Amino acid sequence: MNKLKKIFVLFLLVVTALPLQAFVHAEGRNIVDADGNPALMRGMGLGGWLVPEGYMLHTISQSPTTIRNDIIDVVGEVGADQFYAAYHENYVTREDIAELAEWGFDHVRMPFHYNMFSPARGVWSEWGFEVTDSLIAWCSDVGIYVVLDMHCAPGGQNHGPISDSDGTARLWLADSNKAHTIEIWEAIAQRYVDEPWVGGYDLLNEPVLPQGVTAQEFRSLYVNLRNVIRAVDNNHILFIEGNWYATDFAGLTPPFDINMSYSFHKYWSTNDQGSIQSYLNLRGANNVPLWMSETGENSNTWFHEAVQLFEEHNIGWCWWTTKKVDTITSPYSASLPANWDQLRNYWSGTGPKPSEQSAMMILMELADNLRTENCRFSPGVVASWFSPEYNSQNLPFKEHTIPGTILTADYDIGAQGVAYLDDVYETVHWDNYTAWNNGHQYRNDGVDLQIESSGIPNVGWATQGEWMKYTFTAEYGGIYDLSIECASTSYSGKLRLFLDGEVLITIEDTPVTGSWTSYTPLVIESLDIPIGEHELKLQVLESGPNLRAMVFTLDSAYTFPEVPTSFTLEQNFPNPFNAGTTIPVTTLTEVPLEVEILDILGRTVKTFEIEQNSSPSIYWNGINIDGQFVPAGVYLYRAAVGDNQQVRKMIYLP
Repeated sequence: MNKLKKIFVLFLLVVTALPLQAFVHAEGRNIVDADGNPALMRGMGLGGWLVPEGYMLHTISQSPTTIRNDIIDVVGEVGADQFYAAYHENYVTREDIAELAEWGFDHVRMPFHYNMFSPARGVWSEWGFEVTDSLIAWCSDVGIYVVLDMHCAPGGQNHGPISDSDGTARLWLADSNKAHTIEIWEAIAQRYVDEPWVGGYDLLNEPVLPQGVTAQEFRSLYVNLRNVIRAVDNNHILFIEGNWYATDFAGLTPPFDINMSYSFHKYWSTNDQGSIQSYLNLRGANNVPLWMSETGENSNTWFHEAVQLFEEHNIGWCWWTTKKVDTITSPYSASLPANWDQLRNYWSGTGPKPSEQSAMMILMELADNLRTENCRFSPGVVASWFSPEYNSQNLPFKEHTIPGTILTADYDIGAQGVAYLDDVYETVHWDNYTAWNNGHQYRNDGVDLQIESSGIPNVGWATQGEWMKYTFTAEYGGIYDLSIECASTSYSGKLRLFLDGEVLITIEDTPVTGSWTSYTPLVIESLDIPIGEHELKLQVLESGPNLRAMVFTLDSAYTFPEVPTSFTLEQNFPNPFNAGTTIPVTTLTEVPLEVEILDILGRTVKTFEIEQNSSPSIYWNGINIDGQFVPAGVYLYRAAVGDNQQVRKMIYLP
């Protein structure tokens, strides 16, 4: 080949590799959008939706294939198809995506199984493309991107169940598996080449090379994937994950595309610069952006510190994951079906096989529980990512008023040392796991919580020096009696209460009840508490009992004013809505009724005042107190008079 021809070929290679600026792309060390603004900065992985994992579902089997086989065993192929259809439909919805955008996410990562698109070489399934098309449409409606992530490659890119392997990472050992992987990415690139709301292609999730597979072979597959994609799609950024679960990038430098990013994962490590220094060096030496595509499974304080670390170093991040079953580490937790143990016991060989009808009812209950409206929401998880005050100001977890009861587990939202103090509040060693919440229930902080059979959470395993804070409102100023519910097997403890930073009382001996679940009230009399908002701090001076509730009652001499409390909030219509919605209200109170519209984090968006003894309707057009349209998402409307509080949910989709 003569010199002129060589120059021409090189020119073609460069031109065909240039990204179209209408797409998310790499620009030096940054990932930017069409206008050059930072992109893919805050993301949420949709784990569990299209790639079920055993630890999320509390099944015996752990991989997607073995889980499905177990389900087929109890309900047959038709029953399994019916369950998975409901499972997929309920797990992630258009409304869920709108809510993620409202919280502040700018992208989602869609983990997919290769067989969604092509169960075998030369065999194609339109279903995978239809699901992807739907997700892209939902995301484009609210202005967030979708990163496509091959979570399970043909043969398995690692030896674990998360890649649906059989225990060996056969992607690297069989050319047919590599060829199948290349075919699938080629088809995906052909389908989405012109889709600007696709934020990029995460080519292989958490690869782990089997013994004997070289770094050169590792790089070679990535280069081959790059070549086949670039033959049809020069628009989208390619995300390259390192060996050993996206942590080791040996052999993957220098970069092999001008529109690529190195993608790492971070779990169970300290949140300091040293923990990511090798990745920063990788970025600096190669002038290629970084994307932290997966992290989580830790405490809220760890979450907040990780976000600060990533954003301080201009690294976009993507969390794992939006929803799981019986979890504390995700925004939403679905309940296990009441009879789930019937299936688990059979699958583990310790119980009889349930009837097909019974098994189907249990599975469909699980699918229904996965609807977001049926899940338990964890506001502290979301606040750890997005609240600017998280590390400096404790915020109410619930609206506490006295006279009334405050559960000890309902302490304020905030970081370690801000809303609570606990000896162990995060996990920072992947090889020496330490639980930050010994009960691993109810909330995702260092405070050790457990839920009793009654369904009431309590604080346990408390050690000397630990404390929790509670923001509350005293509706009446006066002298209160306080009853603290305590349970202990054989020894008492010592507590101290602070009110607004001043010592309220020191309790020298808590009661011994003979059981961790048998509670006795510890009564403290004559506490002077003024009307208005206060901060209560409960500190453990000496290890002692489980603590369940604090009950505040006014002195018996106090006379309550008579205020009628009867009112009704009806469900708004239409719901979901865009141009506007109507909220029917009926009130028999003798004082005006205040109806608040709140966002999902509990912040007031709009307030309406309804005249007493009336039956009006509130019309809300999606405009907040500042005269601006609110983002799409889930909103609440609430009113309260005395002990009568009513809250309903509505969905705004402009």
